[in-house]
Amino acid sequence: MQGRKTCRTGQLTLALLALAALAAPIAAAADRPAAMEAPDLQDIQRRIDENGWSFEVTDRFSSTITPEQRANLRGYNPPPGYEDELRRHLKIYPVDKALPSSLDWRDLDGVTSVKNQGDCGSCWAFAATAEMESFVKIYYGQELDLSEQQVVSCNPYGAGCGGGWASAAYYVFRNEGAVMENCAPYVGMDPPTAPCTQDDFLKYATITGWNYIANDVAQIKAALQTGPVCTAIDAGPEFEAYGGGCYDVPGGMTNHLVLIVGYDDRACNGNGAWIIKNSWGADFGQAGYIEVQYGAGSTGTSCTQLVYSPPPTTITLDPFLGQEPLYGDQELELTWTTSGDPAATVDIWVGLAGDCHDVPVATGVPNTGSYLWTVPNHGTSYASLVVFPGGNSLQGFDLPDRNLEIIGHKVRYVSPSGSNTAPYETPQTAAHTIGAAVTACTGTDTVLVVGGDFSGSVTVASTVRLLGSWDPTFTVQDPEVHPTRLQGGGSALKFFAASGDYGLVEKFVFHDCVGGNYSQPMPGVHGGAIYSINASPTIRDCVFQANRAALGSGFGVGGALCLVGGAPVIENCTFTGNIATRGGAAGVFSGASASFVDCDLTANSCSDSLPDYFGAGLFVKDATAVLQGSTLVSNGGSYQGGGIYLDGGQVELIDAVLRNNRANQSGGGVQAAGGSLVMTRATVEGNSAGASFGGGVMAEGTDLVLRNVRFTGNASASLGGALYTSAVTGLVENCLVDGNTGALVGGLVILSDAGFALRNTVIYGNTGGGLLGGGAAFSADYNNLWNNSGGDYISTEPGPNDLGCEPLFVDLGGGDPGLGVHSPLIDAGQPGCLDPDGSPSDVGLCGGPEADFPAPARVGGLALAALEGGSYRLDWVPNVEPDVDHYVVYRDSAEVFVPAAGKALGQVTHPTATFTDTPPFAEGYYLVVAVDSQGHAGGYSEAIPFSSSGLSAAGDPVVPTVLGIRGIYPNPFNPTTTIMFEVPRDGRVRLEVFDVRGRKVCGLVDEVLPAGAHRVTWRGQDERGSAAASGIYFARLDDGQRRVTTKMVLAR
Repeated sequence: MQGRKTCRTGQLTLALLALAALAAPIAAAADRPAAMEAPDLQDIQRRIDENGWSFEVTDRFSSTITPEQRANLRGYNPPPGYEDELRRHLKIYPVDKALPSSLDWRDLDGVTSVKNQGDCGSCWAFAATAEMESFVKIYYGQELDLSEQQVVSCNPYGAGCGGGWASAAYYVFRNEGAVMENCAPYVGMDPPTAPCTQDDFLKYATITGWNYIANDVAQIKAALQTGPVCTAIDAGPEFEAYGGGCYDVPGGMTNHLVLIVGYDDRACNGNGAWIIKNSWGADFGQAGYIEVQYGAGSTGTSCTQLVYSPPPTTITLDPFLGQEPLYGDQELELTWTTSGDPAATVDIWVGLAGDCHDVPVATGVPNTGSYLWTVPNHGTSYASLVVFPGGNSLQGFDLPDRNLEIIGHKVRYVSPSGSNTAPYETPQTAAHTIGAAVTACTGTDTVLVVGGDFSGSVTVASTVRLLGSWDPTFTVQDPEVHPTRLQGGGSALKFFAASGDYGLVEKFVFHDCVGGNYSQPMPGVHGGAIYSINASPTIRDCVFQANRAALGSGFGVGGALCLVGGAPVIENCTFTGNIATRGGAAGVFSGASASFVDCDLTANSCSDSLPDYFGAGLFVKDATAVLQGSTLVSNGGSYQGGGIYLDGGQVELIDAVLRNNRANQSGGGVQAAGGSLVMTRATVEGNSAGASFGGGVMAEGTDLVLRNVRFTGNASASLGGALYTSAVTGLVENCLVDGNTGALVGGLVILSDAGFALRNTVIYGNTGGGLLGGGAAFSADYNNLWNNSGGDYISTEPGPNDLGCEPLFVDLGGGDPGLGVHSPLIDAGQPGCLDPDGSPSDVGLCGGPEADFPAPARVGGLALAALEGGSYRLDWVPNVEPDVDHYVVYRDSAEVFVPAAGKALGQVTHPTATFTDTPPFAEGYYLVVAVDSQGHAGGYSEAIPFSSSGLSAAGDPVVPTVLGIRGIYPNPFNPTTTIMFEVPRDGRVRLEVFDVRGRKVCGLVDEVLPAGAHRVTWRGQDERGSAAASGIYFARLDDGQRRVTTKMVLAR
């Protein structure tokens, strides 16, 4: 009790002292002179010496201001009765705990930059606004530049350039909220010259109140533990002349408001000092700060501190936003996270001239954490963005960590009917040459080129897009009716690094072009139509005809395209009759990562078929090329690599076709020397190696991965009609090798000492032998070799689980390699490898996780009920695919059995999904398989047991044993489809939709589900509810332990 009484007595004493101290400084303020002379440095230095003061003087600041500015530097001018207002807000801090001997909020990242109030007496607004900025930075982690002009123009008391006080600013913060400096820029004037505009802008900071702090060192230090405090000070000539050290001039009247941001008890020779932030710019004192001894300069007078509560919701934008320039009309996915109080929706605003966010991008956006933003076509280096809970920026917000640079664009025109008047911004003033229009481009410009014939060489060294095949009025772009044809020497079109990834050329015909002299990728004449170095252009819907890298016997690479570095994208282009020493159609070099999507490379060639002439279609050296949905047909005239030659780097083929390509020596379809070759769902057909190995593919020293590749009709003069490898690592999985010819082994030759597996593959009907495999690290199992003339295995032992049986294809001769009913290859693949529907992998082309699965999904939801007389009724969930024709029911006494024709009990016509049977034995198992109208048999259902001693779970469905997508119906669809899937155990499951580039389109399921069968509907929309474009999509099911994917087609 005694201790508590003492504490109260101490607090009362402080309160009395604080109240007694109010009157004198404020009364003195009314007597301050209207103006102040410039500091007399010699006189001040004399008084420093006489009084033993400790600071240094300088004219660094005072010499930069005019008398008029000096007259308004000091603007602390509280109103009559202010002491009563302070008294009402007095807060006494407990001081029974030891405080740290020093504190500096600058070191704790709690202070914003020093500002300059200019020739307006608004020090009070600057001190209070700096305090507000500090509290937001300390407690919400955002560094804001708030508007002092708002405080000057919008406070209701008339405080302004003639003077003011802290609580006038606090009123604005509490009742209105603080706006950004860029919204209400500081002009140092009062209304009406500088009107109040705060209602037009978003608010970012508010307070719940403020406190008056007693003029006591311990009390002020206690308050500083929370954040900076405002104080009045006597800012006489000595203050203005301060250049460093300890400012220890005794105080008199107070005339200036500043911000205390810290203290140090050891400063000023142990007397202690406040660290004060001033508002006279960085030329004042020590970079805008002054160190004032405790009690000097009347510091601690009218000391106040705001009360701040940070927003309850925290929004966090992608920290990398703004690291790269943005482009006008670019679609950018904004992403963010939300913590704290939830926000059902968010608003997104942008400011194009800084962080005054005055343009709404979207309001009421569902808070999914992402939004696809179309960047405005407005060139600026100072754009800013904000995301906040719907309708209220004071609830929380986030800004990018940096300004956003937006590169805007204009349109230029090219037409022989134009006036050829720069800058060519209308069809009437169109340029006569493409080069002239490109030269005129600034920013991210687009050049529209009318249909017709053009010649010359065009250099793109900036962010420019070229769109060809326009009609004379530039209203219709149609390459069939208005083709833009370009012929040029020295490479018709050149892209350099400055064009970045913005460059585009679309709907041009490049014909009879010849390359230019370049030192990269090696000295020679390269890139007949296009040469790109360290750039990433998109080349779309173009035709390349009869272009050459070099004339005659000259050395050159890339008959049509030479791509050196960068990440070019080539979409829906046709290459015909192009010629080069290497890479008749295209060459990719020096770390480039090129994508060829839906392209056709036909009848291209090397300029000779002698040694050193490689890759009639495509040549890749120390780079990456991905070919998706593309075809290479009838390319030839090369020594090696009729379709593709890989020399280091990586080539990946997805859903690609290599047909009838020819090499004089080896690698009719593809030749790989080192590097990595990955092929998925590809067709290698009718290719030939004239004198050596690998009619389809030859790979030496390569990391080779082949999944779901069909080799058919390929031929070699020696080993490996389909495939020849040596010193390789990797995998051949779920492939079909049929009808290939080789003088020695028409099928596969795989020689590996470093780790290579062959599995789930069918080798069928090849001439010269099926498989020659060898090497210490070669393994083969779960394959099916059948009917290969010359022998199935050549100097090779069968795998322990190889099948050796008739595959029972649906119609291989007619082009359908799917498995028919009773095929022994169904579900017969390596354990752990699954088909897309979650059933065990089939052996052959249509099995495995990457398969283009033609068969119905496995039957699910089996349930068995015992009937009288030893009979059973078997029920299942009908499949939803539109072409399911019937089901086949199998029975056997063994739990694991091959569902051959002799085990089949009968057929059940779809959509009936029930079958009654009286088995001849007491115990056994049933299986069901779905068969479509073309004869494709799907994966087998889970086996369901029966027993005359009773069913352990009569009528209960069988719980799936693996995660799987059972089916998608309809597929293709427009725009709605149903996805059926099975979950083997209770737990969290995600089902998401992705596009062909791996970008997430939407999420359909993300929740805890019970084990069993489920279904969900996708309506062909993305996360924002916008219609998804027509095309191929993938449904991906993930339970945290396994992931399965199935293709679907949206056909609008």
